[in-house]
Amino acid sequence: MSVSLSEIQRHRAELVERARAERVEVRAVFDRHSNLFWLADRGVEIAKFLVARKGLLLVAALAFAVVQPLRALRWAARAWGLFRIVRKISRAFA
Repeated sequence: MSVSLSEIQRHRAELVERARAERVEVRAVFDRHSNLFWLADRGVEIAKFLVARKGLLLVAALAFAVVQPLRALRWAARAWGLFRIVRKISRAFA
């Protein structure tokens, strides 16, 4: 059972055309969601900025705790829960 060269070329042409169509589709998805990617990139940049300036983050948290202590406690409880979840996930994938 031998496959002829013309069949191989035809199959290759079909695969190349399918790959081109998929590239066009992926590009369209990326173009539709470019704002989301920009927002995610900005979020990562802000997080890196805050991590590099831990003192600034501490001062802001203390000021928030002084101005609104009950709300600060609720946010601290949420942050602690989020920290525990992230830690469990990171340990699962480590």
